[in-house]
Amino acid sequence: MARKRKKKEKLRGRRTHGKGDTKNKRGGGSRGGCGRAGSKKHKLMLFRDEEKKQALKPKEKPRAISLNELEKILAKLELEKKLSVEDGFVIVDGKVLGFGKILSNGVIKRKIKLINAKTSKKAYEKIIAAGGVVIDKEKTAGMEEQNANSKDK
Repeated sequence: MARKRKKKEKLRGRRTHGKGDTKNKRGGGSRGGCGRAGSKKHKLMLFRDEEKKQALKPKEKPRAISLNELEKILAKLELEKKLSVEDGFVIVDGKVLGFGKILSNGVIKRKIKLINAKTSKKAYEKIIAAGGVVIDKEKTAGMEEQNANSKDK
């Protein structure tokens, strides 16, 4: 099997190794400086598009709490008499309480009406089983279809 010779080996005995005059292969000075030197002056064309690049901000994840934590928060609000009740449902607003998602760890005992917060699949099922309601257009739409399909079977 033929092996490809390295460029260094090919150029042995050729005096300049493809660099032209012997002066041309010296340090960074022969290239107008090292690195970003001259990026605003004599090497402007090489760095022209670099100024336009912008870093992306990391996507913010919503703060997630479990059903256990939610139950504790509701108990604390009940002691402070700050719970809002409407038609027998305790109103839980994710924006007001400072969370964006509810996870299924734990048990919920109250009938809650969840607004402005997403839920995991199991948390959604537990809230519905406790007699609660989830109002979130993004998450609820798919869940209601799944529940309707499962009840038909």
